[in-house]
Amino acid sequence: MAERKSYQQVYIDSAQDSIALQLEQLEQAALSPAVAKNALRNLALSLELHFVDRQQNLEQDGGALQDLRAVAALLTHDAKAPIALGYLKELVDEVFAELNEKFAEG
Repeated sequence: MAERKSYQQVYIDSAQDSIALQLEQLEQAALSPAVAKNALRNLALSLELHFVDRQQNLEQDGGALQDLRAVAALLTHDAKAPIALGYLKELVDEVFAELNEKFAEG
């Protein structure tokens, strides 16, 4: 897979809107702990997959995109690993800030 140096702003914005809407819905839903755990895991993995082809050397050292990559690897290989809603919300905000700074075409 070819690595990308940039993404169209509309693609980043669309992904951000989608993830934000899903997080909002998860917060409002009365879900069992097991369903909530899996939904949060899937949302984190979905976020990584939206931008998995990004050039790693453009990521900020110790930044949110590197954290996201590590979280996705953990969740992929450890079926029991949970992810907290508050942490995911914070990570999402930081990931999109870094994407807009480092990868947005413009």
